[in-house]
Amino acid sequence: MTAPKPVTLITGAGSGIGRATAVRLAGAGHRVALAGRREESLRETGGLLGIDDGDWAALPADIADPEIAAALPGRVVAAFGRLDAVVNNAGWTPMKPVADHTPEDVAAIFGVNAIGPTLICIAALRIMQDQNTASQCGRIVNISSMASGDPFPGLSVYGGAKASLNTLTKGIMNEAGDASTVKAFCVAPGAVETDLLRSILSADDLPGSACLTPDDIARAITACVLGERDDEAGETIWLPSP
Repeated sequence: MTAPKPVTLITGAGSGIGRATAVRLAGAGHRVALAGRREESLRETGGLLGIDDGDWAALPADIADPEIAAALPGRVVAAFGRLDAVVNNAGWTPMKPVADHTPEDVAAIFGVNAIGPTLICIAALRIMQDQNTASQCGRIVNISSMASGDPFPGLSVYGGAKASLNTLTKGIMNEAGDASTVKAFCVAPGAVETDLLRSILSADDLPGSACLTPDDIARAITACVLGERDDEAGETIWLPSP
């Protein structure tokens, strides 16, 4: 019997790193569930994949809402019948000194960058542990940031939120042991030429030549999903800017 095509959930799939990752994974034979706040952008990504309409789905979702985040992996199973990988890519932040953050800022930053992804991991782990065996691992790739280790001025709260993903990733693998049915990774890029970057820094402040491309990050993510970097499971993979 032919094995089913693997299914990957990608958050923040409407642009940037998420879109580039969807294109790469679709090219590698994955079905992809595209999650993000704007359905139109998700459908634009879907149109770039070059795969059958039944092999991708747009799942509008604001992962800053805990109930929506926790339910997202289950929506993927409802659409495709399984879940093989998660790419927790969605992110957002303003840029301001620590002392200038309001309680609303902190709640929003941690909601998108830490709480939502953590709830997605919890739900995905339960699904994958029931679905998989040690010889057929599910994979979780959390997208962190170089700011989680050395935050650029104005990104300290964001860096703190992203640092939780580094720790969560390590903890998942510490709990899993050698017989794991899930392997988790954390990819922590520097500045990447995305809409988020340009919402906080102009090209005068940081030229494109000093930035990574979305596909630079998508290449590393895809290698984790495809099992090519399993020796780095549990680790934070640092990808500094040029």
